[in-house]
Amino acid sequence: MTSLIFLLTVLTLIVLIIRIIVKLTRRKPVRRGLIVLGVVVGVYGLGWMVFKLTQEVTPVPLGTEVCFDDWCATVAKTEQKVSDDSTLIILHIEMFNNARGIAQTPSEPRVHLLGANGTAWPYSANEQRTYEKQNGIQPGIAHRLELHQSMETALVFAVPKNTPGLKALIEEGPWITNLLFPVDEQVFLAR
Repeated sequence: MTSLIFLLTVLTLIVLIIRIIVKLTRRKPVRRGLIVLGVVVGVYGLGWMVFKLTQEVTPVPLGTEVCFDDWCATVAKTEQKVSDDSTLIILHIEMFNNARGIAQTPSEPRVHLLGANGTAWPYSANEQRTYEKQNGIQPGIAHRLELHQSMETALVFAVPKNTPGLKALIEEGPWITNLLFPVDEQVFLAR
């Protein structure tokens, strides 16, 4: 539903911008068009802020599928290893293609660890290489999945020692998805 609202807003903005350009080329006043354009952007922005402020982060149990259309993923299990200056969190992620008839490649999937204070950590490339030397090459989470195929991978995160309240967040989509009305986020307790 939020995608439909965004699409209708963008189409409305395109039509308004075209009308303003046509009026400018005909040397007609564009004040009313600019006001309507500002109102549309303002109402959408206000709605986005309301959704963002009421957005909730919902902890879900390990193994719960988080789906983005037909591509789903879950954190199956977590491991923790302590080093001298940081804690390594290893997330074992399972990905699924639940489509009815085609292969799926997720659009820019991301996994982050979130701290209790809102800090986000991406996976650690250096620690990932070390892990792969010991446990074998891990497929990326952007791997193409054939019809009804599933795959498991491991991602290694390095976070400061004694970081409380770590949660794993799986996201998917390009930057423009940030303009959609925010929905409740499902997170996995990582520690």
